[in-house]
Amino acid sequence: MTPSQLLQEFEALAHRLEIPISREDLMGGSGGLCTIRGEKRIILDYRLDVPTQVDLLTQAFSQLPLDDIFIKPSIRERIDGFDETGI
Repeated sequence: MTPSQLLQEFEALAHRLEIPISREDLMGGSGGLCTIRGEKRIILDYRLDVPTQVDLLTQAFSQLPLDDIFIKPSIRERIDGFDETGI
C-alpha cells in the first residue's frame, strides 16, 4: 500500500472507532493520541507529510485495545509490529 492509501485506511479505522482526527498548528510538535474531556482524539500537526502522519497514526493505534476489532491485515500488521524505538 502507498502512504496515501495507508493514511486513508487509518482515517477510516478512526472513523469506525469514533476517534476524531484533527490537524492543528502544534507549533513544531507532531501530535498523537490524547484524551480530552474523556474522549479519545488524535491530533496531528497540519504540516506533517503523509508518511509521518501514517507513522503517528500507527503509534496511536498501537496504544489502543484492538484485539476484538477487524482491521485489514496490512494495517493490523503495521500496528502489531510497532515498537517504541521505531516502525
